[in-house]
Amino acid sequence: MLSNIMIKLIQNIWLTRRDIVSDGFDEALAYISKIIPLKIHKVPIGSKCWTWKVPEKWSAAAARIENLRGKTLLNLKDHPLHVMSYSLPIDKIVTKEELLKHLHTRPDRPGAIPFEFKYYERDWGFCVPHNWLERFKEDRYRVFIDSKFEKGYLKIGEHTIKGRTKETIAVIAHLCHPAMVNDDLSGVAVLVGLAKELGKRKNYFTYKFVLVPETIGSIAYLSRNEKIIPQFKYGIFLEMLGNDDIHGLQLSRQGDTAIDRAARHVMKSTGKEFRLGGFREIVKNDEMVWNGPGVNIPTISVSRAKPGFPHYPEYHTSDDDPSIVSAERLNESKDLVLKVINLLERDYVPVRKFKGPIFLSGYGLWVDWRTNPKLSHALENIMLRMEGDKSILEIADELDLDFEEVLAYIDKFVEKGLATRKKRS
Repeated sequence: MLSNIMIKLIQNIWLTRRDIVSDGFDEALAYISKIIPLKIHKVPIGSKCWTWKVPEKWSAAAARIENLRGKTLLNLKDHPLHVMSYSLPIDKIVTKEELLKHLHTRPDRPGAIPFEFKYYERDWGFCVPHNWLERFKEDRYRVFIDSKFEKGYLKIGEHTIKGRTKETIAVIAHLCHPAMVNDDLSGVAVLVGLAKELGKRKNYFTYKFVLVPETIGSIAYLSRNEKIIPQFKYGIFLEMLGNDDIHGLQLSRQGDTAIDRAARHVMKSTGKEFRLGGFREIVKNDEMVWNGPGVNIPTISVSRAKPGFPHYPEYHTSDDDPSIVSAERLNESKDLVLKVINLLERDYVPVRKFKGPIFLSGYGLWVDWRTNPKLSHALENIMLRMEGDKSILEIADELDLDFEEVLAYIDKFVEKGLATRKKRS
């Protein structure tokens, strides 16, 4: 079952040190490539990608804080988050005052180790639960971080499912953030589940599933593949989808494209509560790259995130572990996004071939007002909207009807030779 594949993926790679350019990130890509075949894009460190530059590869073999009697107060072996991502190496005696300046905590989550990073500025640092600060009572400590900055490649995983058209929908998730699950291995797991589902069938659109290190990965991918940007019709960013919260739909920068309308319609049709926000209003991520200046691919974000910090209680801490996600929530998220995709796949613009109002009974198109009053009442308005300028989804939304019901009804017009289908350009 796909839910088992998604959960197993999380369990097997969540503790890997998946920093943005790292062996751990590469190992995670290698694991996923055994589930869905991936084309690996390699971008050399130091490469200019638009206005950005790919940072060096980073690793930390060991990190400790000791008192001057040799007692270890912190050890990287105990948890991958104990050292700040992209920390400088250090081996020296420091004062308590200096040490505290380099200790990162989360006062709002005092028992958890925070995730801290400095990819583009140089400093050293450790991450500790806030309630550990009382342990540091002495005047001086030895701090040791055996980290390394090296040459190498930023890597991006891409899985393509070709459709009948070159028009492409990108499905994106970030694979970085070491030792954390909901952010964003849950998005990665849902992406893999969707790829497995869509790979079993023939599709109208082409799909590219893209696994990136956050921000710089999307910038590197698009800046190195500018010639295919015009092929991208829409984007869907997946993140924070396994925790126990309602879904949120963050609209594209354009705000009212077919993918915005499709996602909003699907979420509304579930009958469940959901959050709705404009571009960048719920959670800020790589949609700023895909839907940003000079690219402008309408990109929505689907998540279970609350607006503002933290997006969920365990966010960016060691508490973001497998216990806070469930197969049920992952599967629910996968099915929701699949419904959005299915709607886009089947939506079309009906073009009438009839003149005047149709003799509905004569064509088996009459709907009994006693059994379906809402659709019956809308029949004339449906006919009036088949001029070749509105899609099924647009008609359904304008008349406050269910897409599936309108689709099934207008399909009958096509079957009876009263209308033709054309895809929305």
